[in-house]
Amino acid sequence: MAYTLETNESENVELLQTHYYKTSYNSLKDAVIEYLHKNGYEISEFNDDYGEAVARKGYFSTTLKIIMQNPRETSIDFFLEYYGMFFKKKKIYQFLSDIYDYLGKKFEFKGLGLHQ
Repeated sequence: MAYTLETNESENVELLQTHYYKTSYNSLKDAVIEYLHKNGYEISEFNDDYGEAVARKGYFSTTLKIIMQNPRETSIDFFLEYYGMFFKKKKIYQFLSDIYDYLGKKFEFKGLGLHQ
């Protein structure tokens, strides 16, 4: 049985809210792909028409959605699934924390859930 979690605009937990960065769609997309490859994730597809990608590593998979709000503001959300038996929530939270830290070092962070 899988443990799933999804980020969105209206979440109460900050880590699970939509994150916004001062950057373009392509720049954020490239940084996310770079992060995933560096950390051993296999990207099975990236659909630029919908801004969505699917990545997997072991018992963990994520579908991410990148939306360009305007030319200098881009958001990212995740749908995460973990199929392992132990530490499911911890592993998902760690993934989110790590990727947000990585993106925060590359781009100016604009805020959380800005378009509720």
